[in-house]
Amino acid sequence: MYVSLAVQAQVHPHKRNDVGTNPLTGSMIILLPLMFLLTITTYRKSKARTLRRRIADLERMWRLNSPKQTP
Repeated sequence: MYVSLAVQAQVHPHKRNDVGTNPLTGSMIILLPLMFLLTITTYRKSKARTLRRRIADLERMWRLNSPKQTP
C-alpha cells in the first residue's frame, strides 16, 4: 500500500523582521504607551473639572439659600 504525501518546499527566503526594518511595529511600540498615558491624563483632568464644577454649583446654591435659612 502506497500513501502519497505532498510535502511543500519552503519557497520563501528566510527574512529577519526586526523592529528597525518594520516601521509600523516600531511606531506602535512607541505610540501605544503614549496613547495610554494621554487617555489616563485626560480622564483624570475631566474628572477633576467635573468635581470643581459640582462644588461651584453647590456653593452657588448654598449662597442663594443661606440668607433665607438664617434667623
